Amino acid sequence: MDESHVHNGGSGDGPQVIHDEDRDRFEVLEGTAVLGVLAYAEDSVLIDDDGSAQPVRDLRSTVVSPERSGRGIGSMLVSAAVEDARERGLRLRATCWFARGWIDRHPEAAGLLADEDTGAGSPGADGTGEGRA
Repeated sequence: MDESHVHNGGSGDGPQVIHDEDRDRFEVLEGTAVLGVLAYAEDSVLIDDDGSAQPVRDLRSTVVSPERSGRGIGSMLVSAAVEDARERGLRLRATCWFARGWIDRHPEAAGLLADEDTGAGSPGADGTGEGRA
C-alpha cells in the first residue's frame, strides 16, 4: 500500500491523516484504528477557458466513526484532500455533501472547484452535519 503522511492533528500522539493512493482515499488513523475515511475518484478532465486540460478529483464520500462524530475528523479529511489537490494542481468536484459544505465554508478552497461546482447554495452549504458524515 502506497501511503503518504499528510497531516496529524497537532501532536505526534493524536489522529493522523493518511493518503492511501492505492485505494483512492484519505483515512484518519489513531494507532491502527480507522476513525474516518474520505473516498475520491479521479473523475474527468476539465478544459479551461484557455484550452488547457486539468484533471478533476471528485470527493465522493466522507464517513466518520459514530463514536468520533462532531470532533473534527471529517474536517481533517477534507482539509487534507484539498491541500493534496492544491499541491498536485488538481481541480475538485465535491459530490459528497459534507465535503461540499466544508469547501463552501472555506473560501480559500473554493478556487479549486471545477467551474460547474462553484457558488454557494448547493447541498451542505448550510454548514450542518459533520457528525453525520
